[in-house]
Amino acid sequence: MKSIIVITGASSGFGALAARALARAGQTVYASMRETEGRNAPQVKEVERYAADHGVDLRSIELDVSSQESCNAAIQEIVAKNARLDVVIHNAGHMVFGPAEAFTPEQLAELYDVNVLSTQRVNRAALPQLRKQRRGLVVWVSSSSSAEERRPIWRRTSRRRPAWMPWP
Repeated sequence: MKSIIVITGASSGFGALAARALARAGQTVYASMRETEGRNAPQVKEVERYAADHGVDLRSIELDVSSQESCNAAIQEIVAKNARLDVVIHNAGHMVFGPAEAFTPEQLAELYDVNVLSTQRVNRAALPQLRKQRRGLVVWVSSSSSAEERRPIWRRTSRRRPAWMPWP
């Protein structure tokens, strides 16, 4: 049986790649993105073209992770069309580079909202359905940049350091 999958942040990057790969594997995939009639309209057309060219069940859906109403509407639409939802993949997110002092608290709050709080909005919309079904899978995609060794811009002011922390 085909799984019904929704992927947040699937307008480009890993989200778009995952959506195509899962659709090629025979799943029904909803590539969610915001502003489907605005700046992401070309990505919606690309989803339609890819689905037609490859004979896969890949669909776009409007879902803005910064809006609870948008999350609710998207999940409700998916369930209404399929009578279930099997997998939620949290992929939406932003990454920033630069020294910490270059960002205002408001910019960091927006980043936190998209990267952390957005998953709770989607979960609030989707988890009641998964619980009702008594099954489902939730996957979080994270940036690998946090796992890379990078020299920090700041320098430690103490000679004491944890054993795992390299000297700058």
